[in-house]
Amino acid sequence: MMKSRNLILIALVVLAIGLAVAQRRGKKKKNQDANHDSHHGTGGNNNGTCKVKVMDDCGATVFVFGKRNVYLPVNEQEMVPHCAEEFEAETCIKNYARRCLPPFARQLVGILLLGASQVIKQRCTPQGTREYLSHRTCIKNTITRLHDCMDQLVSSLDAISSAPADDRIPMACCAFGRYTHCSRQPIRESCLADDPTAEEYIAVKMIKGYASEVLDLACQGYEWGHEKCNEVKIPDGALALREGKLIQVDNSTKFKKSASLLPPFINIFTKL
Repeated sequence: MMKSRNLILIALVVLAIGLAVAQRRGKKKKNQDANHDSHHGTGGNNNGTCKVKVMDDCGATVFVFGKRNVYLPVNEQEMVPHCAEEFEAETCIKNYARRCLPPFARQLVGILLLGASQVIKQRCTPQGTREYLSHRTCIKNTITRLHDCMDQLVSSLDAISSAPADDRIPMACCAFGRYTHCSRQPIRESCLADDPTAEEYIAVKMIKGYASEVLDLACQGYEWGHEKCNEVKIPDGALALREGKLIQVDNSTKFKKSASLLPPFINIFTKL
């Protein structure tokens, strides 16, 4: 545990240093367009395999919620191709990052994948598969609203990536907190009577697990509902929380520029 926390702290220091370096370079260089392209995944390479959509589509598979055509396995046999698809998508992101992203953006992807990789590996063990299947009915009954919550997070992060640099991390932290809160609501309303451990599994093990312990450490003090987040204005993006429920306030396609949270997350730290 101590070794893991030390690695995470080192990673956070790398994030802070990298962001400062990126900002200083942006002030000194006039060729920001080239840097902008590299931050969006082209890495100076016009090859189609380095289009950001490659990483984005694989990210939507890894993070599950937000991918509207996602298939939910119904038994252990169907979990086999499901897990293969998840591992393939994870490898796709890692290969893309290695081939197409500059070093700092590559580190960001690796840090965000840390939690997602752990969630996938756990779900695809025999015990994890049985645990997932025991909560499948709840996931099926709430999946539309869970997709909405992820859509709100991604559209918000897209907007946050264009905010002033000093505001982005607090806004992103509060957006992730709002996402977790948003995801708990349909589970509490629809599942707990028949599946009392559904919230612990879906909202904590899966959804919060995707964000990983890194975000918990980076976002200390910016938990959803606490004073600091109450003072931070987070973009609604097409959807807004009203009395604990997510309400459509506009056309989501107008706000959601990314299929997954990977591109806007990278931009929050690297966009000049």
